[in-house]
Amino acid sequence: MEHVLLALQETEEERDLRIRSLFNFFDTADGGYLEYSQIESGLSSLQIPPQYKYAKDLLNVCDSNQDGRVDYHEFKRYMDDKELQLYLIFQSIDIEHNGSISPEELWDALLAAGIEIDEDELARFVERMDKDNNGVITFEEWRDFLLLYPHEATIENIYHHWERVCLVDIGEHTVIPEGISKHVHATRYLVAGAVAGATSRTATAPLDRLKVVLQVQTTQARIMPAINEIWKNGKFLGFFRGNGLNVLKVAPESAIKFYTYETIKGIIAKAHGGEEDKAQLSTVDRLFAGGVAGAVAQTAIYPMDLVKTRLQTFVGEAGKVPRLTTLSRDIWVHEGTRAFYRGLVPSLLGIIPYAGIDLAAYEKFKDMSKKYIVEDEPGPFIQLGCGTLSGALGATCVYPLQVVRTRMQAQRSNTDGAYKGMFDVFKRTFMHEGLRGLYKGIFPNMLKVVPSASITYLVYESMKKNLDLE
Repeated sequence: MEHVLLALQETEEERDLRIRSLFNFFDTADGGYLEYSQIESGLSSLQIPPQYKYAKDLLNVCDSNQDGRVDYHEFKRYMDDKELQLYLIFQSIDIEHNGSISPEELWDALLAAGIEIDEDELARFVERMDKDNNGVITFEEWRDFLLLYPHEATIENIYHHWERVCLVDIGEHTVIPEGISKHVHATRYLVAGAVAGATSRTATAPLDRLKVVLQVQTTQARIMPAINEIWKNGKFLGFFRGNGLNVLKVAPESAIKFYTYETIKGIIAKAHGGEEDKAQLSTVDRLFAGGVAGAVAQTAIYPMDLVKTRLQTFVGEAGKVPRLTTLSRDIWVHEGTRAFYRGLVPSLLGIIPYAGIDLAAYEKFKDMSKKYIVEDEPGPFIQLGCGTLSGALGATCVYPLQVVRTRMQAQRSNTDGAYKGMFDVFKRTFMHEGLRGLYKGIFPNMLKVVPSASITYLVYESMKKNLDLE
């Protein structure tokens, strides 16, 4: 701590007095310990919005004995660790080692972390920390701004903390990876996401094919007979029928979703504040923007999805499968353009409910993991587990809509017994097959969740390293 004291020009006694004063600032009840409500109230007084859950995270980080409250010794231990951590990163940014960070040095550090901001944002960033308005950030100013930030002090985390405190949106609640909108390597992130998505879809393609086959069966659906039928008609490759189209969908769907999401956020922000600064977007705003982005992306690639389903459910002699061009032309000629969008409505209806359930459950599972599993911010594998559970829950809730969509996609629209629409599918399925009919194929669908999420995560992280995104 000697270097920290030197940088702050404090004696050890002065530092102890400062930390004791900060503890007393939170300890309004003068009880000698801090509880969640006191920490939350103190952070609110410091203009840190409660929705960012820093109070809960700060409590978990400081509470070393996990008794639900923080005494002074625990608080002091956190301060020691945090100030040393902040000193080390301050020194890494202060290239000239003159005891202050200039705007140019901060710019270089952000750029090295892959974050590109304009001059106005940089000026606001410096201004937010620069209390004496001399154009540079001293270690004391740096420390005061970040001292109560409970997460690891990396330049990327610090930037996101500034965004949040200054109410600049970072797209927190969305399927788009956080932080990409201001990242100089945005295209590389999309490439990494596309490769990860393609890999996971290929690895789980047999389960996807089995799910679709079971969904369209109007008689009693059994897994083993369905597997035998797939093997009989196509051997090993039969389980991967339609996967080529599934993989081709990944990149355009991600790109369209990302672009639309950012555009919708800008429109909402402009409607709220009169200027397109994307400020103060609520969770509902982000959920709406994500839902619209998902709907636009789904609509754009939907014909590919329909052709994939037709390909997966096609029954031919000796397992022969038509070419994609032949199958697509046949749909166009005999059923018309509208046939490529059969089942689009139930598909779109499931987007926002799925996203809402997924996000709410993910936050709940993550909070539970902090309480019962880890003290600090959950690591990547715990986040993966939370995402897997929340995704499975969301998928289960909207699964009947998937069944309806698949049945509408698979059936030719120009036949006598064709479904007349979404409600007709619901009615006929429920009357003839009961509630179980709307959950056909859910078992292989659930089996997909864990390997799909795991493979996506592992490949995505590997691609980030290979593309120099770490």
